[in-house]
Amino acid sequence: MQPDRDLPGFLHLLPLQREGEWLHMCIRHRETPEYLMEKVALDDLIVDALVEEDTRSRIRVLPDGIMVLLKAMHLRGEDMARPEDMVSMRIWLGKDKVITTREADVDPILEIASRLVQGGGPDTPSAFLADLIAEHLDEVEGQVEMLEDDTDRIGVLVAQHKTEFACPNMADTETRISGFLRHLGPQRPVLETLSTLQHPLLDDRTRSRLEDSLNRLLRFLETLLNLRERIDILNDQVTRIQDRKLNKSSYAFAVAATIFLPLGFVTGLFGVNLAGIPMSGNPWGFLILAVGCVAFSALLLILFRWRGLL
Repeated sequence: MQPDRDLPGFLHLLPLQREGEWLHMCIRHRETPEYLMEKVALDDLIVDALVEEDTRSRIRVLPDGIMVLLKAMHLRGEDMARPEDMVSMRIWLGKDKVITTREADVDPILEIASRLVQGGGPDTPSAFLADLIAEHLDEVEGQVEMLEDDTDRIGVLVAQHKTEFACPNMADTETRISGFLRHLGPQRPVLETLSTLQHPLLDDRTRSRLEDSLNRLLRFLETLLNLRERIDILNDQVTRIQDRKLNKSSYAFAVAATIFLPLGFVTGLFGVNLAGIPMSGNPWGFLILAVGCVAFSALLLILFRWRGLL
């Protein structure tokens, strides 16, 4: 490949360690698809997939090459990634070339480019693909570990009945888990195909590495499903805790109403401004009424305790 380095979509052309070159281009320039189709002579369907803005993880195998589309991390320097930080990673493997296109550079691409510039990195197109997927899964592993830690912290908050702190964290963590499952799930059939694909571009070592990557991905998916189940269980616990708190509050109000409702009736009855109210002429009348109300309240409390209601 001898690309026009003045082409707006050109990003870099790096030699692999042993054989082949890696061309990296940007899809946001209209010259990119034309160059890939006319100068590099890629199939028009492959070019369409390589320059598509929003892609779904998939694989297309041709006699002269393999196209792989995956979703990878674009962390932007943040500690915790979100599903929307996953952007498309588009790769075309040929006999002596690797072509990648991007809308935004993902961390695995940047890592491999840095290693090649420093004299390391993959030595063949197939090794490039295996390295890229391994770097991608390294990023995923860090995010899955963070989600595990978050779920553990939520479990501690729920155990301490601190639901006001657990609920917002729970909703955010559940959203991230669902998002990663949505993006990582379609990558499973891609890696399953690659790990068993008999193609001249893939040697036995590469297929073994891809099989290891598939096993890692399956482990991450199982972990994410387990975390989602844990979040559902914690959500049920929070609901039960809140129901118990509500029941206790309702019960306290019911007890208070039971005690003070008859007292309100008595005091209201004695408060009417009519002739003939009992003890209206007795100087001890108010004291007798107050003591009677207190005694009645105490009697109700004793009754509730005796019946096990308090």
